[in-house]
Amino acid sequence: MSDDPIEPDDPDVEIDPATGTLSYRGEPYSGAVTQSYPDGTWREYWSYDAGERDGDWTGWYPDGTMRYNGEFYRNRPVGTWQEWYPDGARRLEDVYDIDGVLLTHSVWDPAGELVEYSDERTRKGVAATAVPAEELRWDDEEQRRYRGDEPFTGQEFRRAAPSSPITEVAGYTDGYPDGPVRGWYLDGTPRYTGEYADRRQVGTWREWFPTGARKEETVFAPDGALLTRRLWDETGALIAQYDRSRD
Repeated sequence: MSDDPIEPDDPDVEIDPATGTLSYRGEPYSGAVTQSYPDGTWREYWSYDAGERDGDWTGWYPDGTMRYNGEFYRNRPVGTWQEWYPDGARRLEDVYDIDGVLLTHSVWDPAGELVEYSDERTRKGVAATAVPAEELRWDDEEQRRYRGDEPFTGQEFRRAAPSSPITEVAGYTDGYPDGPVRGWYLDGTPRYTGEYADRRQVGTWREWFPTGARKEETVFAPDGALLTRRLWDETGALIAQYDRSRD
């Protein structure tokens, strides 16, 4: 680990714009990176470990008032990140889990009024009345969803574990799948989208790899008939295709 901070405009510094990793003189860098104002006071302080953003990140205004503060862990933002106006009033607060998934986002105006707020549920379109999957049951014989003894109508959401991010949202009417279906990987990357109507898959269903590259696209007619299907590998190459009109 370097004992003396380096500066980002040092010609020996290379920062990968896609990953944020930093190399110094051709090697992954461990240590501090600082930027200063003309009077020598710090403007930014960034921490790296083996080339990855890791540890405290802080910025200041010219008078020394803190501008932002947060922490990275293995190149991912974690915990609470905060920003302030020049007068010290809070401007922003983002809260991340240990995997870097944004949990809540809050913004205040200079007068201290909360002007923007979102959490995982609002970003993923989960209604306030949505029900956790563990409160429902699926009847295999009827192919129907129940809440207690009553067929379920509403929105259901799923998590991989009680404290993990939401990984699926689906709608039901009278116990049968109805409306949009959306799924995500644990890091929040979209995994699939589709829609049900009259108990059938309809419209365009899409699926993606964890990298965000497309994996599958299937199109159904309003009556649920399969019209087209295309599959890609992780390199983006088309590996399979079906078109009903060509049969």
